[in-house]
Amino acid sequence: MNYSFKDIHSRARVATETDKYVVYQTLKSKLYFSGNYLLMKKTPETIEELDYYISACRNFFRDKGVNFIHLASQENIALSKKLKKHLKKVNYTEINLDLYYLDTDNFVEQEDSGYDISYLTKKDLNNYLEFQYKIDLESSDEEWAEHNQDLLYEDIRSDNIKQLIAKDGDKIIGTANIIVKADFFEIDNLYVSHEYRRKGVAMHLINFAVKNEQKKNVLLVADANDTPKYMYEKIGFKKISEQDFYLKTKL
Repeated sequence: MNYSFKDIHSRARVATETDKYVVYQTLKSKLYFSGNYLLMKKTPETIEELDYYISACRNFFRDKGVNFIHLASQENIALSKKLKKHLKKVNYTEINLDLYYLDTDNFVEQEDSGYDISYLTKKDLNNYLEFQYKIDLESSDEEWAEHNQDLLYEDIRSDNIKQLIAKDGDKIIGTANIIVKADFFEIDNLYVSHEYRRKGVAMHLINFAVKNEQKKNVLLVADANDTPKYMYEKIGFKKISEQDFYLKTKL
């Protein structure tokens, strides 16, 4: 089975497409970086060609309240060092993502962490939302943290998205989304509180998902520069694709 980033869950939908690019938009969120971007169908070779994509992205989103520019390269095709250097010079952040695949027949099960893992229920809903709010404050700002509460409710109401929680007593210490598709499930937004890291909590969340979802195929996306990707490889995940994004937030 061949999987790609196209199989990864996204709120974004195609807003417009030409022979050179595709614009993806999330109508419900003007703040959502991952849901509002331009995919370059033809890799630029010059600064002028790159500027064409930048202008196309900015012009599309300008009157839609999206105050950032977000470009995506094609899978497994990197921009030249010259163009990357140019983007960095004009204040773009490069984001490198890796797509990982697990055949659960090759899953290397780990010891349980000793903490409680379960699907989210109504009893823990308020604590869950508060936990996510704190994560968003830490990684972004209050505006995004408030806005993302609505997106979280949308996920909770979804028929194919399940929320996993790890608890120390009544305290939530880790979470993950399990997005169920026909022949695979995706692990998304895996997060463990700083003081509980390196204690097997993330592994335990993955163990629980593999055991309970009982599907042969599992996908997840990892930051290429993030240490946990080695954890994924340790338990049987293999990198199958990569994709680069370029984000400018101060216009």
